[in-house]
Amino acid sequence: MTFSQKSPFQLPLLQNAREWLIVLGVLLCVGILSLCMKYAQYQHFKAKKPISVYAQVRLQYAKVDSQGRAYFVLKLQDQHGNVLYTTSKEKIKDLSYAFVRAYGKMSPCSFVKFLKACYFQTFYLALEPTRDYKDFLRAHLNAQHTDSRMGNFYNTLFLADPLDKPTRELSTKLGISHIIAISGFHLGILGAFFYALLFLFYRPLQQRLFPYRNAHYDLSAGVFVLLFGYLVLLDFQPSFLRAFVMALIGFGLYYNALQVLNFSLLLLAICLCCAFSPGLLGQVGFLLSVCGVFYIYLFLKYTPKMPAPLYALLLNLIVFLHMLPIVHVFFTPFSLYQLTSIPLSFVFVIFFPLSLFLHALGWGGFADPYLLQALEWQIPSIDYTTPLWGLVLYASLSLCALRYVYAYWGVHALSLGLFGMLTWRYLQVVHGF
Repeated sequence: MTFSQKSPFQLPLLQNAREWLIVLGVLLCVGILSLCMKYAQYQHFKAKKPISVYAQVRLQYAKVDSQGRAYFVLKLQDQHGNVLYTTSKEKIKDLSYAFVRAYGKMSPCSFVKFLKACYFQTFYLALEPTRDYKDFLRAHLNAQHTDSRMGNFYNTLFLADPLDKPTRELSTKLGISHIIAISGFHLGILGAFFYALLFLFYRPLQQRLFPYRNAHYDLSAGVFVLLFGYLVLLDFQPSFLRAFVMALIGFGLYYNALQVLNFSLLLLAICLCCAFSPGLLGQVGFLLSVCGVFYIYLFLKYTPKMPAPLYALLLNLIVFLHMLPIVHVFFTPFSLYQLTSIPLSFVFVIFFPLSLFLHALGWGGFADPYLLQALEWQIPSIDYTTPLWGLVLYASLSLCALRYVYAYWGVHALSLGLFGMLTWRYLQVVHGF
């Protein structure tokens, strides 16, 4: 009999190509089935005759056409999660989060585009009596703020509601969109908060009634139940879903003494999410979330141990640089003020659970004076879009870094070079250097 000389925690979940082929084959079958169901929905929308769509208004905003006439744009989401955009030239009230029935036809749209969003030409729109179950939470949050912008800010922070345009533009220029938008970062903070909260009640009971139980595993299971409830509350928001699936798989690996921090975990989580919901591949938040975790894993792979504060600071700085070429594929603004996102991410670790707790008690307006001042900031910025060839080169080098340390240094060089170029251009345009 032979024994492995490795620690159990170094053993991967899938140890050979055969196991990977089986798992990926099963997920591929699930993915094909999901795509077939989505295609059937697409065919329904492609019908020549007008159809009736029951949907929720996820976003509403005003625009002006070329002739100066105002109209409203509505983002609709049906019961299957399909996203449709429609317009109304009538003067309608704010229908955000209301349920409506739209009667009309979908404009010509490919299936690939349908996975993300299509335009629906509405002939008439009727308001449904159904209420969103989160309305009472929004009312509870809004009642604690005298300024509607603060209500919208915390609705975005806690309920993943869309952020209003001015605040969204400011957060992009400050580089804190990933902090405000619900993601794996929030899941980690909430997980730690729930763990500490449950520990206060569980520990005394365990010591008196069942000291033989493993407190860590029991509390972790309780945390995942709470996090799943929050995931349902968020309507399975893509970034939080990815993080939850990864955390759940990671907990299963840790529970069985298998390797946790590896790229296979990320790949498995991506395949699981996309197999059951192929539309996630068109979600910007999901893609950026995956890329962020990928570069975190690269950092952990190649960076030696050091004091925890320095390690955390270096991690935030390196991931900020490595994400720069990816972020500028989707968002164009660049500003040196985006560097403030690094210290703000540390402040947010305290701010997020504290504000959540105080809002639960009805004292959520504690930071409003300071946040309202921040909303008045005028942040200068320049625009830059990563070209396709640059994205292909950077992505290829990043994948090579999975195996070769020289490729990882190449990722450093490209991202740092881009930051230097954008900084020089920013100083020239904004400060006249």
